[in-house]
Amino acid sequence: MIGPSGLVLAILPIMASPAAAERVLLREDYQVLQRDSEDRAACAVALTPDLQHAAALFVKIVDARGKLIRQVDAAPIDIGAGKGVAIDALAVGGPYAVTIAAKSDAGKTPLSIRHVLVGDIWILGGQSNMFGIDLIKEELPALAYLNMLNPMHIEKDSHWCAGLPPIHRIPEAFSPFVLRTQHPEYSEEKIRGIVGDKTPVGGIDCSYFFARKLHHESGVPIGLIPCAIGGALAIWNPDEREQNRYGFLQHHVEIAGGRVKGLLFFQGEQDAIFGDERETVTKPSLIAPISTYGDEFAKFVAALRKDFKNPDMPAIFAQICRHHNSPEGRSKGWEIIREAQRTIPEHLAHAHCVPSIDLDLMDGLHLDYDSLKRVGERMAWLALPHVKKGASPRSEIKLKSVAIAKDLRPRIAVEFSGVSGKLRAPGRPTGFVLKKKSTGELLDWIYKVEFDPARPNAVILHTTAAPKDDVVLFYGAGVAPYVNVVDENDMAVPAFGPIELK
Repeated sequence: MIGPSGLVLAILPIMASPAAAERVLLREDYQVLQRDSEDRAACAVALTPDLQHAAALFVKIVDARGKLIRQVDAAPIDIGAGKGVAIDALAVGGPYAVTIAAKSDAGKTPLSIRHVLVGDIWILGGQSNMFGIDLIKEELPALAYLNMLNPMHIEKDSHWCAGLPPIHRIPEAFSPFVLRTQHPEYSEEKIRGIVGDKTPVGGIDCSYFFARKLHHESGVPIGLIPCAIGGALAIWNPDEREQNRYGFLQHHVEIAGGRVKGLLFFQGEQDAIFGDERETVTKPSLIAPISTYGDEFAKFVAALRKDFKNPDMPAIFAQICRHHNSPEGRSKGWEIIREAQRTIPEHLAHAHCVPSIDLDLMDGLHLDYDSLKRVGERMAWLALPHVKKGASPRSEIKLKSVAIAKDLRPRIAVEFSGVSGKLRAPGRPTGFVLKKKSTGELLDWIYKVEFDPARPNAVILHTTAAPKDDVVLFYGAGVAPYVNVVDENDMAVPAFGPIELK
């Protein structure tokens, strides 16, 4: 019923109550409840020993400004490990404060859970470029709409907290080593003080910027589950989950309630640096043949979708960047991984490849602070149609066609889809190269690159000779290319190749 002030005094029977198995256990402050298709969440709160035997209970929910969202009388229910209270049809939003008290015995201590959000939970996976190596270089305030589960990198136990960077946090045992690496100017006394105060230790990753932009455009609160760790794609193999990172991820998703919205992933560097095209290698870690990278990633995503009962789960992943001072002869490995990543969305629905090859590095391999900010915002731009009802579909830039024109002088027209506005570059557009397919030899035939004035989504490559059957086209070839073409929305053209010219 509705009281005279418009407050909800009882849960209206507008929908069937969820089965007990569908209710997430709301267990602590800062928890995020994954919304359902109706923009609602259902949960159960375990009663404290002081309230276990109360015959009748009173539930009160307020928002961050103290506005009353719901107050109802409730009867205890059996939640398997004792008694609890069901809270159904809690709308997207928050942060909420939930208070449960005994109705007839004021002497019993009320139970209170604060900063609860109803929104979308995103898994963070991959290796060091997702984990984040660079330092936090500006003040990043806590955001009322962003919470995170904190597994401390390798711990099985995890708890919800405010989503304040560093998102991927280092366990206390390893914090002194990380602090010495990040801050060689710090004294041992200062490091001991930081660790003793339990100040979170870690670098910056892209997820805070992803959440900030996505919430700004969608209004949906966000929870993050950071699981990235250094390693090849093989450590995410669902067939070996009892021994690898997939099992770690699954364990923490189950702690969070077993349901998520989507995956953010940034991985592939270790496969490119150390992997073999056709053979499995075991040093420095297990790496499957890199020719299978696309299929193995699709298998990983399919397992997530099945295990978390979300067949349309978006998978938004970064295409790997560059490696300066790379081991000799690794160009092909980087090209194979980048091309596999670029083409994954062609056969995996609801997948998006976010280029990073145009961005800046801090150490020859890891993206710097500003670049991670741009990756996060690129990911958020692609995520919006999966989050906001009615939002128009969005796509990353994709290679559409390559055509050879044989007029007075040979030209290659390269056309893209998914371009916002028009393509552009700071200065002369670079990154397009021709190679001999049979030998990999670089050909210096492209002497001019210009944007097509008639088509804002195309570039024209002027060549000294008409390409023949043994010539292939790349954008971003090799281990450490320089590329600079983006659109007006700061989405970059992906690295691609080899593309046959016919």
